Amino acid sequence: MSLAVRRGLLVLVGVLLLQSAWMVAVPPFRGSDEFDHAFRAAGVATGQWHLSEAAHDGRGQLVWVPVGLAEAASAQCASLPYTGPDNCHPVEVRDGRALVATAAGPYNPAYYWLIGTVARPFHGSSALYAMRVTTALVCALLLALGAGLLTRARAGRWTTLGLVAALMPEVIYSSVVAAPDGPEMALGLVLWGGLLAATGRDGPARSGWPLALAGAAATVLAFLRQLGPLWLAVIMVSAIAYQGLPAVREVVAQRRRVVLASVCAVFVAGCWWAVWQLIAAHVHTPADAVPQSPESHKWILAFNLPAWIPQMIGVFPYRNQPIPLYFYPLALLVICGFLVAARRVSRGTRDRRVVGGVVLASLVIPVAASVALMPAYGAIWQGRYELVFVIGILPLCGLVLDRHAFAPGEADRLTLTALACLAVVQVASVVVVMHRELGRTVSTEHSGWVHPPLVVVAALALAGFGVLSRVAWEARDG
Repeated sequence: MSLAVRRGLLVLVGVLLLQSAWMVAVPPFRGSDEFDHAFRAAGVATGQWHLSEAAHDGRGQLVWVPVGLAEAASAQCASLPYTGPDNCHPVEVRDGRALVATAAGPYNPAYYWLIGTVARPFHGSSALYAMRVTTALVCALLLALGAGLLTRARAGRWTTLGLVAALMPEVIYSSVVAAPDGPEMALGLVLWGGLLAATGRDGPARSGWPLALAGAAATVLAFLRQLGPLWLAVIMVSAIAYQGLPAVREVVAQRRRVVLASVCAVFVAGCWWAVWQLIAAHVHTPADAVPQSPESHKWILAFNLPAWIPQMIGVFPYRNQPIPLYFYPLALLVICGFLVAARRVSRGTRDRRVVGGVVLASLVIPVAASVALMPAYGAIWQGRYELVFVIGILPLCGLVLDRHAFAPGEADRLTLTALACLAVVQVASVVVVMHRELGRTVSTEHSGWVHPPLVVVAALALAGFGVLSRVAWEARDG
């Protein structure tokens, strides 16, 4: 078994265990706007790709969904302060179907068709769990593929540890919620891994598969969500800057067919993205529709980096629900350690400028996007939106550290320290969320929430991170 396959399989097992803990810790429809996404998926699965009628009193557009799904989501939906009656209670019921509103109406239907089709044979909360399981499996496979590709990029100890660190609790949590955020993050890792593996510093990869897989990830990423083309461009520029133009030209010369096929596929996907934006914009709003409360339009919130950075580590289930603040320094210690070490060890080289550039981009892009979106949508930005790009920064720093043989005498101690910090954050995150939900009446009274004792969930999370730790620890010898 090759090293890339072994690491990929270990990451797959570790992620699946962590996902299992999150799957049972978060009550049905309690994930971030999960009822919106579930309604959208149920509608797309029955042919309702474009929703054209806006809600009278609620967020988004009207869609027909199974009555059982609407009833199962009603309590969690109604517990939120920003939803309207049309989101949480059927506007109309007909032939076993309920007409409700979903704020996910403008989103591209491709992902929703997949999870909605899988969930069609199920009812109520079981349908949601089918959507969650489908999303989790897709994400776990993509993250495992990304790990294998990074191994092909000549990943050593620090790159592998950077990969484990990049799989922050927010990534794992997003990968089990019935929403496209998780698959987008996982696709970002595959794109990073494929691009870095296709053009190694020692010459092009012997196989064209890394580049082909990167092209496939880029194609889906281009249309999956509204900001997909932006993240695709930023990851491409970052990877090219790291590899250098001479190495990129060499790969293009040797893999002309793969490059051409990938460019054509991404172009078609980009056209589909643009066409869908035009289609989704055609919505009829009733003349007597109840105005919805907009997001805050305070311009200071367009520079809310102190909130966005912890949101990339983990806030659950919603962006205003952080884990206890004393856990964040543990994750930030590892993150800052990678960034500072990569900058110091690469002093005087192009790597230093690349590391500085990707960090600067990760800070500037959300601010620029927030400023651009503020007039129409208010302060809607969340840190997790950027994880599709940020998920590759720590592995990239790891490649720099491996290349410059960072701290050979202190490597074991630093690795153990980093893994211990990350283990506490991973396990604490899922335990804190489940403990909170056990104290919410609307969650505990939901008949669809079947969960084991809290200690079992903690054990699942610890076992999952233990497998990921093994990936990083074994890499010290490879």
